[in-house]
Amino acid sequence: MKGLLIALLLTVGVGSAFGQYQEKVHYTVVSETATAAPTVTEFFSMYCGHCFQFEPMMPQLKAGLKMGTKFEKSHVDYIPHDNPTMQAGIVQAFVIMENMGAKGAELLQYFFDQIHVKMRTVDDMSTLKKMFEEKGVSKAEVDKYFADKTLQAKAKKMAREWEAKGIGSVPSLVVNGKYLVNMGSVKSLPELLALVNYLVDKK
Repeated sequence: MKGLLIALLLTVGVGSAFGQYQEKVHYTVVSETATAAPTVTEFFSMYCGHCFQFEPMMPQLKAGLKMGTKFEKSHVDYIPHDNPTMQAGIVQAFVIMENMGAKGAELLQYFFDQIHVKMRTVDDMSTLKKMFEEKGVSKAEVDKYFADKTLQAKAKKMAREWEAKGIGSVPSLVVNGKYLVNMGSVKSLPELLALVNYLVDKK
């Protein structure tokens, strides 16, 4: 996966060589029904180094999607494997970021950088909350967000999504809630976009 992501980053100008796509080769069906509206979901984790590498491609990926396609992120909760408190906490942190609009996007990048560039250990809730404060969110606001019952419920719902779609590694893309992209079947960002957009039209 690491080599694939680096290749995608370095070959964004390569055209798609695909003419046909095959189930179980380029994608896997993970649900019997598709979403009502065209949707691309990235399953990821802020703890995941490959997800950190993939993140710089998000603007190009979103821009290359067919018009009217919704892009969303879903944070998995199986990392870190041996820390259930932080498994739940990091998902809740991401849900809070989503609720904060542009500030949330800034926070997401900060968390990625702290964990993967600064190599910061984030293994307890006090550190997690402190990182929000370091980016200008008051302690009172942070505590309020983490105590919000609606956001807690949303985080619990999100934490179940990866299992429902059979996600075994991150980053992963699921199209229309039904098709899991085989990331190993593409060698460039244009090829990935061609495959994703093909699946967007598939019901």
